[in-house]
Amino acid sequence: MNAIISFLIFASLTVSQPCVEESNQIPIKESIFITMERTPCFGKCPNYKITIFNTGNVVYEGLQFAEKQGKFTKKLNKTQLIELEEQIEYLKIFALKNAYDSKITDIPSCILFINYKEKKKKILDRDGAPEELKRFEKLIDALIITNDLKKEEE
Repeated sequence: MNAIISFLIFASLTVSQPCVEESNQIPIKESIFITMERTPCFGKCPNYKITIFNTGNVVYEGLQFAEKQGKFTKKLNKTQLIELEEQIEYLKIFALKNAYDSKITDIPSCILFINYKEKKKKILDRDGAPEELKRFEKLIDALIITNDLKKEEE
């Protein structure tokens, strides 16, 4: 008799627990939101790559002459992600040119890849990009290259 009562209590608890979907806590599938790579030059230009995921997870890879060398991680908060989204909207990023280039090849480039609202955009910024785009690149740097980057163990 006790076994039956225990089973019924267990069954009622199992059935009454909401599904993940019903509680609006559907796990987000992590995907790349923004990548930004600053390329090397013939001098000592910092060379690094930043990958920001839609979950707020960030991977920073410092290569040559970067302020931080190696692989680091951190997490952006919701406010920071919203700030990046607002800037993408403000810039009308998908209406910008795909390349702001120059015949001078020994200067550094910034390569941006944006994956936002089911649209994708890749922009090469070597020379002549709008000032608003340059400010967006600096915003990404300011949000990511901070003292709270955590060095990955090798």
